[in-house]
Amino acid sequence: MTGLALASLATISYLVVACVRTWRGSRDQFGRRWWTRWYALTLWYAISAVSASAAVDLFRPSYRTFYIASISMAPTFAKNESVLSDMSWRTPQIGNILLARDHDGRVRIYRVAALGGQTFAMRQGVPIIDGRAATQIEAGPIIVSDTSTDGRLGSMMREHLPGEAGEHRIAHVAEFPQDDVKPQRVPPGSIYLLGDDRDMAADSRVPLEYGGVGPVPVSAIVGRPLYVLLSHNPSRIGQRADH
Repeated sequence: MTGLALASLATISYLVVACVRTWRGSRDQFGRRWWTRWYALTLWYAISAVSASAAVDLFRPSYRTFYIASISMAPTFAKNESVLSDMSWRTPQIGNILLARDHDGRVRIYRVAALGGQTFAMRQGVPIIDGRAATQIEAGPIIVSDTSTDGRLGSMMREHLPGEAGEHRIAHVAEFPQDDVKPQRVPPGSIYLLGDDRDMAADSRVPLEYGGVGPVPVSAIVGRPLYVLLSHNPSRIGQRADH
């Protein structure tokens, strides 16, 4: 019991420090409602995590944490980071990052590249949606590392997908067969997902029989990440995780 109490105290203290460091920036995130800001959600989650109260546990259906188990979304997320996620979100748009269950029931985290009814293709690593190519601008070198492999040196790119509200970063290391995808129409009621580490993501480009997800039904969406909750890099704690 003493060990559990100390661990709980250490967890809350860690989160409180993170909240204090990031609360100013969170005022500009997700509107002005104080209860949707990073520090409010994080403190509420911390209380829920260490409390046995059924009332406090009502937090969990609306917000949950998810563990980043791979490097398929590098450089947006690093392996072993945790994100605090909104479990009520169900309105995907191009460029959104979301959480969805695959056909085996596992939760995957990827970026929306195309919506139902659109045509997706890829040529030499450049996504093409309804005949319009994404723009990619090289932003410098990047090293993508995994605990089970050596670091891979490649290029970090700033990418803007047709129809995306902003832009995001992707990692490109080498030429892979998945860099070229023949035009295919996304089934109605489905979405086409891509990882940001295009060389290491078993996303919609990869058939189910090879460990990919294929086009994913909208009904498989379980939520979207909001904030980075835990990271080996303290400066990332509290950063937005939805784009």
